[in-house]
Amino acid sequence: MLNELYNKRNNRKIEVFYPVGGNKNVLRTVKGTKLKSGTGPSGRFITVQEDNGKIRSLSVNKCVASL
Repeated sequence: MLNELYNKRNNRKIEVFYPVGGNKNVLRTVKGTKLKSGTGPSGRFITVQEDNGKIRSLSVNKCVASL
């Protein structure tokens, strides 16, 4: 789990790997700006606005640090 990603300030640039579709063994790069973080019924999450304008919610448990 990337705890430092959850604690990172809002409106900061991030780059992480995240499973395609949320549950596959294939990772995609997510680049963008962190909008907010929170805790839901499935655990901690962050909301990211990607560079192409799409807004996505990512589970912190599934995020993998960029190399």
